[in-house]
Amino acid sequence: MILHFNRWPVNRLPEDHSKNSPEAKIILLHGLGGLGYLWRPIAVELENRFEILAPDQRGHGRSRIPHTSTSTGYSPLEYGGDIIDTMDATAFHPAWLVGHSMGVRSACAAAKLGGNLISGLILIDLDLSPPDDAAINEVLELLRNLPTKFESKKAARSFLLSHCSDPSIARYLIATLFLNNRELKNDALSFNFDRSALIETVLATKNISLLEWLDEIQDKGPLPTLILRGADSKVWDHESFEKDRSALARHHAIEFKEVEGAGHGLPFEKRTQFIQILTDFISRA
Repeated sequence: MILHFNRWPVNRLPEDHSKNSPEAKIILLHGLGGLGYLWRPIAVELENRFEILAPDQRGHGRSRIPHTSTSTGYSPLEYGGDIIDTMDATAFHPAWLVGHSMGVRSACAAAKLGGNLISGLILIDLDLSPPDDAAINEVLELLRNLPTKFESKKAARSFLLSHCSDPSIARYLIATLFLNNRELKNDALSFNFDRSALIETVLATKNISLLEWLDEIQDKGPLPTLILRGADSKVWDHESFEKDRSALARHHAIEFKEVEGAGHGLPFEKRTQFIQILTDFISRA
């Protein structure tokens, strides 16, 4: 499936091979319930150096699967396959994959499926071990109870802040909701995703070990990989972070880093610092 995407800078031509050509291509992958355009504040500070693609992933925004499609699943590998299809269709490769939250699984899946198209991975704040039943059920409960429409921004904030265990997740969903409202240019405060698709997405994560995938990816050939955690994240605790670091310690192409003062929304909460970390890592790779 070829995804709808935002591409920045918008006026750069693919055939531009001048001295001002981008240093690298970057694909920015949003989290569950998000949209590609949420990356715009970060992309605007990167587009003078990099060519950027920020897709709406399947089930989200303008990439909802049409009823006539034969690809109707929502497993991480199907998300990853969409990224590879989109890279092929747009000749946007080799590229760095930057995944946040759910986007971490998508990035790892794409690297597993199309290794020669991937320059490296930057993975942000997601436990690399399979999620336990409690974590899955918490997200499912939120999705199932989520109103289809909010009567006001105040009501949306109140609901999300009271129903999300991590304030960073609430703020992320609020930003997504308000962005969609602005795009529609009306008073309909509703999310731009397929609720049933997101529920299937969450259920499909059970027994998926990104540790095993990263082992497999690195064994095929060292792939520069930076794994970031917000030090205040409630989604991925410090103990699990250190356990994952230890499990992948034999792979010298993988670096782990915790960012102080950041939660699960690390790229958006610490935007300037995140951009510096990202550009430094790509420059060193």
